[in-house]
Amino acid sequence: MATMIPNPALNGQSRFGEIVIILSVFSVISTVAVAMRCYARLFMLRCFGRDDGVMVAAQVLALASAVAIGLEAQYGLGRHTWVVPQQNLIPYMKAFYASIVVYNIAVCLTKVSILLQYKRLFSNPIMQRLTLWGLCFLVAWAVALAFLLTLICQPVAAFWDPSIGGKCLEASTIWYIMAAVNIASDFAILTLPMPVIKSLQLPQRQKVMLIAVFCLGFFPCAVSIYRVKTLRTAIDTQDPMYDNVDAATWSFLELTTGVLAACLPTLRPIFLAAMPGLFGASGHRNRTGHSTHGNGQNTAKQYTSRHSASYGNGKQQFRIKELEFESRGGSSSGEEDLEFGGLKHPGRTQGKGGAVYSVSVVAAEEGRKSGGFAGGIKATTVVTQQVQVTKGVGRGYGRR
Repeated sequence: MATMIPNPALNGQSRFGEIVIILSVFSVISTVAVAMRCYARLFMLRCFGRDDGVMVAAQVLALASAVAIGLEAQYGLGRHTWVVPQQNLIPYMKAFYASIVVYNIAVCLTKVSILLQYKRLFSNPIMQRLTLWGLCFLVAWAVALAFLLTLICQPVAAFWDPSIGGKCLEASTIWYIMAAVNIASDFAILTLPMPVIKSLQLPQRQKVMLIAVFCLGFFPCAVSIYRVKTLRTAIDTQDPMYDNVDAATWSFLELTTGVLAACLPTLRPIFLAAMPGLFGASGHRNRTGHSTHGNGQNTAKQYTSRHSASYGNGKQQFRIKELEFESRGGSSSGEEDLEFGGLKHPGRTQGKGGAVYSVSVVAAEEGRKSGGFAGGIKATTVVTQQVQVTKGVGRGYGRR
């Protein structure tokens, strides 16, 4: 690195306001997304899972990253290095080190949450194995990071206080390795479910919307790639405190946009309740009965709704969030994690005391396994049928 040459004409420049705005806006956005996810899973679907808990932990660390970067700004980040008081350098480097640690842990937790979500949603053996391997890799990578960040300087305090002596590894090499692993894992996790999603037998509109939501994950990938450029600038600069702003803020953007992209697919129940027309259903709270699904004389399963929101038109309502089910001629039980579903169109009267609906429900059956890569998806089983509702009881004949 070349010797820094102070330029008095630039003494008044500061990027402090830019840092505060980015940290504040994206902290709020990501926190709202996680809060909405928790509300949907806890109070609407009533099936808060491990992936949700890990995402909450990731968001807590994302906020800790914002605090660490904010402390960097307080001690000089965003101002030219030659105008920062000497006594600020050690607390600045401590905050810098803290931001690196919490950023890397939060990124790992975000990806662990996504893979746990895949493991919950997709039941076919190939996806189960791939997600398990991905989780093992992330755990191993997190352990490697723990050792790497601990051993980057010996003693660790030499990272923020060179005066105590010690020996440090080449930081630029470590930053590039971390960035490369992050980018590779981002794209691997993003593309992992695409073959299964494309194979789903969904209405075209719903399928396009589902793919679009998952494709939002490309944005954090793009941020990760651009972040490498900012790392290079921060490493090669003659004015590190001023030019490190982009690396700090883009690292935070990578983290929070990853959290946001991971939460969006879980927010459909909220969007369904707020904008029922967008999904072709209207949300209500009401009493419901049973619905038997089958084909001709061969009745397959009987579903019983419990403590769930119901959707429909007029006086006939369907609850589609949590169902218990049992097979006739066999036994099967479990809980369905319904993050997708709705009535395709209003019912029409048929016969005495009932109405016929064409129902398209996308559901998940815990414990259901099917072969092939396009086999099972725990949160996405399509049921399209005609259902006649009479005093809370519906009998359907259709296809599955």
